[in-house]
Amino acid sequence: MRSLSIIFKTAKLTTLLLAITLFLPVVCKAQNGTDISPVIDHIAITTGNLKKSTEFYTKVLHLKKVDNPFADTVHQWYSLGNNVKLHVIQAERKEKQVKGIHLCFTVSSVKEFAKTLDQMNIPYSNWKGDSKEPTYRADGVLQLYFQDPDGYWIEINSPAKK
Repeated sequence: MRSLSIIFKTAKLTTLLLAITLFLPVVCKAQNGTDISPVIDHIAITTGNLKKSTEFYTKVLHLKKVDNPFADTVHQWYSLGNNVKLHVIQAERKEKQVKGIHLCFTVSSVKEFAKTLDQMNIPYSNWKGDSKEPTYRADGVLQLYFQDPDGYWIEINSPAKK
């Protein structure tokens, strides 16, 4: 019964993240919500160690910190571009992360980014998890995956060659 509950929670979260992913490119162009058409403001995740996560997101992903509206030591905010922010919150964590639920960032060269991960001793792999060699999606986008200090999955990809 417990595993059925976990499956339903994962399915709900996956559906929510899929909906955000599908509509993010459309809504980010407008940047102004209306009464009936919202735009994304931020994505929130929790961390067991805010100091470690802050170091990861600033040194590995080079995200830029933005103002913390709470002005405290248990929240950190980053710009994700297009007026979208990442909100990292210090909190107790127990859930296990699945690769299908991930943040994705685009770089000009996945292979060059992988060199940085190697230098920082951050493990990474392709989607299957059987090799460090990046793989191509069906649309020609090159990708690899790794995890942040709390186990959140991150995809790094580079555009398909034209």
